[in-house]
Amino acid sequence: MVISEIKIKNIRGFLDITLPFNIRPNCANILVAPNGFGKSSISTAFQCATGRKLNASEEQKHSTLRADPSEFSICVDGSWLIADANKNEITDTFDVHVVKSGLTPKAKVPRINGVPIPKPYMEIPSLDLGVSKSKEDLAFDLKAHKAQLGQNAKVVPNFTKKCEAPDIRRSLLASISSIDKLTQVKPRKLFNDIISFAAGASGTKIDISEKAEGKFSEEIEESEHISAVMHITQNIQGVETWLDRVFICYQAADLCKENRANFKKWLEYGAYQASLSAAKAFISDINNAWVGAQVKERKGRVVVEFPEANALSNGQRDLLYFGCNMLRARQVVSKKPCIIVIDEVFDYLDDANIMVAQYFLSKMIDLYKGEGRKVFICLLTHLDPAFFKGYALRKQKTIYLQNGSQKVSNTMKKVVGDREDPAWKEDLEKYFLHYHPDEKNLSELFNDTFGLPKAHGRNHSFYDFLREEWGKCSSEAEEYDPFAVCAHVRIEIERIAYCKLSGEEERDEFINTHGTANKLRFCEAAGVQVPESCYLLGVIYNDALHQRGAIDQSSSIALKLKNIALLGVIKNALDW
Repeated sequence: MVISEIKIKNIRGFLDITLPFNIRPNCANILVAPNGFGKSSISTAFQCATGRKLNASEEQKHSTLRADPSEFSICVDGSWLIADANKNEITDTFDVHVVKSGLTPKAKVPRINGVPIPKPYMEIPSLDLGVSKSKEDLAFDLKAHKAQLGQNAKVVPNFTKKCEAPDIRRSLLASISSIDKLTQVKPRKLFNDIISFAAGASGTKIDISEKAEGKFSEEIEESEHISAVMHITQNIQGVETWLDRVFICYQAADLCKENRANFKKWLEYGAYQASLSAAKAFISDINNAWVGAQVKERKGRVVVEFPEANALSNGQRDLLYFGCNMLRARQVVSKKPCIIVIDEVFDYLDDANIMVAQYFLSKMIDLYKGEGRKVFICLLTHLDPAFFKGYALRKQKTIYLQNGSQKVSNTMKKVVGDREDPAWKEDLEKYFLHYHPDEKNLSELFNDTFGLPKAHGRNHSFYDFLREEWGKCSSEAEEYDPFAVCAHVRIEIERIAYCKLSGEEERDEFINTHGTANKLRFCEAAGVQVPESCYLLGVIYNDALHQRGAIDQSSSIALKLKNIALLGVIKNALDW
C-alpha cells in the first residue's frame, strides 16, 4: 500500500495543488520543504479530514476563497479517496491523526494597587484522550456452557476470567466484526460439531483437545473469521489447550449473539482500562523530575492536564506534548491502517529529545506491525534529512515536496565527487574550487580523463559556467545546478575579497592562504571590512563542495537555496 499523491483545494495557502507524496507504511516518511512552502497547509488538510466529512472552517480556507468549498484527496495504490463537505472516503479507509505544537499564548490580569497589569504566559491546553468508560459486568453463563459438554464439562474455560486482561479485551473489541460473523450458519455448525465430539470423547482434558484438534483443525484454519479470533487467543495467559481457544471463540460468538450491547460495553471498558493504564505509565515515565502533567477523568472525558509552559523547558514541553498525542492515536481501537502527520515537532528539539521522540515513533511502528496493521508516519520538516540519520528510526524515506529545480551537471558531479583523484586534486583545489586570478588550462585532462567539456577545463571559463547557474537560481529559473551555485558563491566571495586588497604581496598571500574562512580573516587583518554573511555562507558552500564519492544531497542543497531569506543573504554577500 502506497500513498502516491495528495490534492488540496482551497485550504490555507493552497488554492489547488497536487503534490507527490510516495509515502510507505511502517517507516518514517520525512517530507522536506522550506519554510513558506505550505507544510502547515498540508497538516491542516489532514486535520480537516479526521471526521466523517471534510471540516474546513473559514479561517482554514484560502484568504481569497472563504465562501468556496474545500476538498482534500489522497491517491492510494492508484485510486483516489476524496474528502469534501458531504463525505470522507479517507477515514472510511484510514484512521487519521495530526500532531503539532499545542502552545497557546494567554494572559492573567492581576490587579496591583487597583490597576490591572496583564501578565503574559504560555499555556499547553489539556489534551483530550477520549470518552471515559463506566465499568460493565459481563452476563456470561458458565453453567450453561458446561451443561453442553455433560461429563466432559472440565474442558470448558471460563470466558470472563480468561479474557479479563484489558489488552485481550482491546484486541477482541478491534475484532468484533469477525466475532459477529461467527454467529453465521457455517461457523455455528462447526462449533456444534466440535462440542458434540468433545462431549462424547474420553480421556483427560489434554487428550480430548488433541483428538478434537486432529479432527477439526483444518476446518478451523479455513474459516477466516474463526482464525482471526483464534489468533487473539494465543496471547491469553492460562489458556492451556487448542480446545480452550476454540471454546473461547465459541463463547465470544454466543455472547455477541445473546447480548451484543453488554458484550461490547464489557470489551470497551477493558480497552479503556488498557489505554488509561498506558497513558498513566507514559506520563509517569517521562514526568520524572518534571512538574505537573497528569492524566485525569473529568466530565466524562479522559484528559492530560499540563502545567504552564513556563514551568517546563522547551524540549520537555514539546516532547511531553508529542508523546501524549502519539498516545491519543493509540486510543482508537481499529483495524484500519493509520496515517499520523507530525508537523515540525522535531525541528526544535535538541539531540537527546529527538532520540527519545524517534524512540516513541519506532515503538509506535512496532505496535502497529505487531497488530498486523500499517501505519504511515509523515514527518513534515524544513530540516536537511541528513539531520535525522543515525537516530532511532532504522527505516527512513525522504520525500522532497518542492523538487525539480535541481539538476546536477556532469561537470559538478565529477568535480565534487572525484575531487580527491590525484590526477587533478591539487590544481582543482587551487584554480577551480577557489578563486585564482591566473589562467589554468586543464581542458585536455577534463575531456580525456573525465569526459567533461573542454571549456570547463579552463578555470575562468569554469567560473563563467558557475556564474550562469547562479543567474538561473537568482532569477528563480525552473532548472539549475545547486552545486555550481554553491561553488560560485565561494569563488565570488573570494574574488571580491581579493580585489579589495591593494598590494601585490597581500594578494599573493591571500591566494596562498588555505581555506575561504582563513582568506577572509587575512583580509580583515589587512583592514578590509568583511561582512559576517560571507562567513555564515560557509555552511552552504562547504556542505556542497565537500561531499565524498557519489553526490546524493542535491535535493537538500537545492532546498536550502529555495529559502528566500537565504537567497537575500547570498545576494548581499556577492555585492559588498
